[in-house]
Amino acid sequence: MRRALLLLAVLLPLACGAEESDWGYAHINFIKVSLAEKWSILSRSQVTFRDDFNDFYFWYADAGLAYSFSPAWRMDLAYRQASWNFGDEWMDEFRPMLSLDWFGKVNDIRLNNRARFEYRYFDWEREEDWRFRNRTRADFPWKIIGISPFLEEEFFVGYNRGTVEMNWLTGGIQFKPATRVKLKAGYRWIAIRVGSQWENRNQLLTGISLFF
Repeated sequence: MRRALLLLAVLLPLACGAEESDWGYAHINFIKVSLAEKWSILSRSQVTFRDDFNDFYFWYADAGLAYSFSPAWRMDLAYRQASWNFGDEWMDEFRPMLSLDWFGKVNDIRLNNRARFEYRYFDWEREEDWRFRNRTRADFPWKIIGISPFLEEEFFVGYNRGTVEMNWLTGGIQFKPATRVKLKAGYRWIAIRVGSQWENRNQLLTGISLFF
């Protein structure tokens, strides 16, 4: 019972924070292939819907090479191609990325902080940009029939704007049905800067991670 209450305490504030604004959905795939003790290949892909789940407007796929300096530190260099749907036309974005991850643990809570630098080049009339992203994640040890909660916070700083342009707060649950498979589902509250104002959006998430 205590673990069930802790799980609800983590997830309830996010659910209560959902406002009467746009709802969307995103599905994320993550693949990690270990090459040697310290080297691995990482790949991520995502499809995203908005406008109350009716508009498929964004997808991306990437691949990269990662090197683990120690159990606590990993660096990866990746290339991502993304596409945005503007009406009836898809436009591409090309995004080389450099990330540095820290992994740790506090009282059996697994922590991860990822700092990422992105160079964003667009094939439409939008100025190229640099962006910094920082994500902090906590994986909690409390389990109910093998299901455990997680929390994430990530902010985005664009060089051209020179300020925070977006923030994500995500909470959900995850489950490992097999040794090399992890499933997750959750809710993400998105705050995005539009001009001088902030808009709030809601997003449901699912994901699958595969490890080889």
